Amino acid sequence: MSDERSVGARRNNQLDPRIPIPGTTNVRDVGGYPTGDGKRTAMGRLYRSEVLGLSGSGAESLWDELRTEDYQCLRLRSIVDLRSHREARMIPSAWDRATGAQLFHAPIPEGVEGSETDFMRLLRDGKITTFDEEDLGRWYQMVLRRRTDVLGEVIRVLSNPHHLPALVHCHAGKDRTGLVVALVLEVVGVPRNVVTADYALTSKYRPDRAAEHAALLEHLGIHVDDVRSLWEAPARAMESALEFLDITYGGVAAYLTNECSVTPAHIESLRAQMLEDA
Repeated sequence: MSDERSVGARRNNQLDPRIPIPGTTNVRDVGGYPTGDGKRTAMGRLYRSEVLGLSGSGAESLWDELRTEDYQCLRLRSIVDLRSHREARMIPSAWDRATGAQLFHAPIPEGVEGSETDFMRLLRDGKITTFDEEDLGRWYQMVLRRRTDVLGEVIRVLSNPHHLPALVHCHAGKDRTGLVVALVLEVVGVPRNVVTADYALTSKYRPDRAAEHAALLEHLGIHVDDVRSLWEAPARAMESALEFLDITYGGVAAYLTNECSVTPAHIESLRAQMLEDA
């Protein structure tokens, strides 16, 4: 059985890209999306996900040694972990152990505990009382400005045919993973409305996460709806981040080549690996 058929059998359907691996919520295949030149992203080449933690680690999704077949059906060669060093120490990723794939650590620490943009601390300290989709988009823009070295490294890893199929993950598979996948899909030619729709699917697969913090927010005097975007994936946030790249750098391809040390050859290789005839 080919990689595509094997993985396709695990996917819910063509319109629902989630891979229903027991115990996980946000493992998705980014294959099957059309491009503007009559091609589509190939299934079974790139996945996005939340972290898969070891038992007892406190992760939301936990590695189950009895589900080896479910993990290995992805046929992964590489895992790209976008979490900070602190996060990786607290909850080591089990994706490489579960799949036998090579682990690449490409830390993006913004937004997590201990960083200057530790949003939970900022909420507790009263430094932010609202956070909407435009605020989320501005935070994405900050990450794009600050982490050109890391983002360039990730794109170079994914452009290497020996590293695919690959899975990219952060903590929830929403923000940092969303940015990386959006860069990949844009640069290979997927229309922007499809790119942002893929990003927004995290809200579908991880619904009502803001409500889990309602008691804390009420204690702080903050209405949950005023900060809901911290836990959701509104398409407008990613749209504004990509518009920022258009205005500031001339688009995603120019941003990657001029700011992230990604060569045109890397982009062509990525396209060759990611695309197939529709």
